[in-house]
Amino acid sequence: MKLTSEQFTLAKNFIKTQARDLDKTLFEFYFESGDQEQVAKALINFQNDDGGFGNAIEPDFRLPLSSPIATTVGLQYAKEINLHAEHVISKQAINYLLTNYDEKEQKWHVVPEEVNKFAHAPWWHFELENNRCGVEETWANPSAEIVGYLNYYNSLVPKDFLGSLNTLALDELTKLPEQIEMHDFACYQRLLESAPTPIANEILKRLEKSVALTNFDKSKWSEYGITPLQVCSKPESPFYKLVEDGIDDNLDFVINNFTEEGSWKPNWSWFGQYDEEWKLAELDWKGYITLKNLLLLKSFDRIEGVTP
Repeated sequence: MKLTSEQFTLAKNFIKTQARDLDKTLFEFYFESGDQEQVAKALINFQNDDGGFGNAIEPDFRLPLSSPIATTVGLQYAKEINLHAEHVISKQAINYLLTNYDEKEQKWHVVPEEVNKFAHAPWWHFELENNRCGVEETWANPSAEIVGYLNYYNSLVPKDFLGSLNTLALDELTKLPEQIEMHDFACYQRLLESAPTPIANEILKRLEKSVALTNFDKSKWSEYGITPLQVCSKPESPFYKLVEDGIDDNLDFVINNFTEEGSWKPNWSWFGQYDEEWKLAELDWKGYITLKNLLLLKSFDRIEGVTP
């Protein structure tokens, strides 16, 4: 099964007319030989003077102030277009992360308490009595992912500090359950991509073990949860052989869930909270998810007339 050329045109039109400029320019970068700097210009609109990212770059919380978790999203885009270390976006973002590291707790916190002053999904609510975000339950999310970006932009990071962070990341990985929770897995997967070889080898062994234990139940793919394609987004993924049996069915599932408006939609909501703001967030997510699914389908040669 392939996404038809007519469906691809629908998706392209949806992104160009409904998605954020950031996702529109990234679509052009991948599918129309777009310019890296155009993506950077769209990306910098989400970056604050302190170098961190905010301004709803993570659509589920509309906080304009910077946060470590929003900065990881900004750096996902920067890495996607291979933004070099000396670019102002990269330099300032890494400086923000270095400045906001909690040395006492040896981690980055997800969001500040000011998140509560703006519309947000329930799971992003900051619990004042516990002095932490509701989702901040493990070291991995977002600290493991952040260490990945510090490795990627290692020329901007003190060598000894980076070495200690890689060691810490490996130590924290051993504390996780055998079957790693999906968000923690994603954070370590991003660290894997740029970790030094000895560290990367150990992370890979641990993640492979987790994948082998994961039950990819296709009856639950409509729910919020992990799927084979979340583990393996490209055929060259190191996890491909472990999830190969489910990849084709998962790709068919993605294609079958393409909507008539030319998009894919999130399989979650804010459960009736901030209804008006959720409409904005949902549209942001539709553009983001539509682009991500097009890139998935392209990488597995599942779009009619589009070469991988």
